[in-house]
Amino acid sequence: PSRPKMGCSISSWLLGAALLATADGLVASPRYAPQLRTPPAALAHVAAVHLAPAARPVALARPVAAARGAEVRMAVKESVTRSAVKAIGWRFTAGIVTAITSYFFTKSLAAAAAIVGWDLCSKSVTMFIGERLWNKSDWGKDTAAKGADDAKRSLVKALAWRAFAAVNTFIGATLLNKGKAGVAGKIAGSDSVVKTVLFFFYERAWAQVGWGREEVKEEAA
Repeated sequence: PSRPKMGCSISSWLLGAALLATADGLVASPRYAPQLRTPPAALAHVAAVHLAPAARPVALARPVAAARGAEVRMAVKESVTRSAVKAIGWRFTAGIVTAITSYFFTKSLAAAAAIVGWDLCSKSVTMFIGERLWNKSDWGKDTAAKGADDAKRSLVKALAWRAFAAVNTFIGATLLNKGKAGVAGKIAGSDSVVKTVLFFFYERAWAQVGWGREEVKEEAA
């Protein structure tokens, strides 16, 4: 079965060579040169097709490579250091609020200090993890503001964090107040109202800070 293909290849090569030789002869001949208004490009094209059939797949492969390259896009992400600084900054701010509400409802500095310590140990790492998880999502990022969070994203983050933090505070306050769920509920409830608003504006303030935001290459879905 391979012989007919070899014969076709040889005949195609001979035909192309003959066409090229004919074109060159016509151009070089003083008899026919004045009569040729344009170079015999058609003959040269046919010869090139027969002589170099392997060049065509390479040309067709270039648009595919370009299309694959178009799938890569730039996305704005937050660095690990930025997430850590945000978590530490919020823990300090939230700790002050928790200390005030805990003392107000327990009338005990020791109890208030214990609840603040509980929050510090249990929420510092969890908020950092939450920031890293949110960093994987581009929803709610303002492209016109270089990837800064918009107001909707800040609000959803505030509500999501408060849902976790309220349950965490309630459990800690109950355990540290000898099972007084009523007192723990008041502390967690007051924290939820104050800290949800406070966290929203905390996020809005950080949205204005460009430090720690970086552009990375990402494959488009």
